[in-house]
Amino acid sequence: MDIFLVLLFFSLTITLLTCIYFLWYYKKLAKYANADFKVNLDYSYLPLISVIIPTYNEAATIEDKIKNTLGLNYPPEKIEIIVIDSASTDGTPDKVKSNERVKLIKQAERLGKSAALAEVFKIINGEIVVITDADALLDRDVLVKSLPYLADSKVGAVTGKQILVNPNEAIYQKSEQSYRDLFDMIRSAESRLGSTMVFNGPFMAFKREALEAPQQNSVADDTEMAIRVIKKGYRALYVADALYYENIPQSGKSRLKQKERRAQGLIQSFWWHRDILFNKKYGNFGTLIFPAEFAVHFVLPFALFLSVITIAVSLYIDFISTLILAGVYFSLISIYAIAVFLFIGKSMNTQLETEKKINPRKIIITFLSFLQLEFALFSGGVKLMMFGTAHKWEQISDARSKIEVKVDRK
Repeated sequence: MDIFLVLLFFSLTITLLTCIYFLWYYKKLAKYANADFKVNLDYSYLPLISVIIPTYNEAATIEDKIKNTLGLNYPPEKIEIIVIDSASTDGTPDKVKSNERVKLIKQAERLGKSAALAEVFKIINGEIVVITDADALLDRDVLVKSLPYLADSKVGAVTGKQILVNPNEAIYQKSEQSYRDLFDMIRSAESRLGSTMVFNGPFMAFKREALEAPQQNSVADDTEMAIRVIKKGYRALYVADALYYENIPQSGKSRLKQKERRAQGLIQSFWWHRDILFNKKYGNFGTLIFPAEFAVHFVLPFALFLSVITIAVSLYIDFISTLILAGVYFSLISIYAIAVFLFIGKSMNTQLETEKKINPRKIIITFLSFLQLEFALFSGGVKLMMFGTAHKWEQISDARSKIEVKVDRK
């Protein structure tokens, strides 16, 4: 029993310290939620752009994707569109070749997205490089909303906001939307404080001189490239007005698979770049932002689930003592969830600000989102350590239905 009490005390202590740190961190972030970016915006900035669309068996989506890209609100003579296909077997290249405005690069074998990007980076002409997934559609004004930030000499990369187009009323769908809203608010505040490194693959834009190809075995290539931009001395920003549209996986199995793979990539990138931790060289990013993200993606999942496992065993051995400790444990988790919700309320000026009351349903959904994230990080991390990870991307088929949304808004 003693060993379990020691483990329980250890995991609870880590959880407590992490919760205290998060409370402080989110309080600081809240101050920046509506602050100025401190960026010199230039809305006349119209550089040559290379739009890269990596594909693997995207016959169901690629025609709509190309049509969507050609319809972006930007001078057509200043856009080159490149599709790099990773040995598709479903006729994707044939559908791409039918459009003369699109350049097609065919890889002889499937090497993974990171390898595809490294190859295409060698032949691009644009001053700005936009990377976008084949199964997402971009808002017509995504470029005119995001490029003014890249006109600033200190900004090296920007990403945008995801709009889910097929959510339903199920609790897990609402949990997913809550999860997305939560992290959008955090990314926005981090960008105002300095930089954010968790980028969204469906839309990313980089200055060519700031861009480096990700390691070939990288899973989260988007975050990996953003961190490399920051290490070069540039800022990486989340721009809430730069919208893209994407379907959410419909089955719980598909969503978990997607989150686990994403979690593996984030854990991988955070570990590779752990030299940033508390490094004053990177300013607020090194001393505040990266340590907080490292804790939530790397430390906290294992502390939480070590606690759960230890509590389960200890309950069998000493029910009363463990029950008391478990109550403390879940109280700590609740404090974290409420702290996150308070941050969202302050950032979004929700009814928490106007009516001075808390929406219990919102807290529960946000709490579920948090637990879902931590479970994916834990399970993804365990699988990463035990089995490694395949760097070749896998399709989530039930997220590749036609996106029914009008994106060419005037």
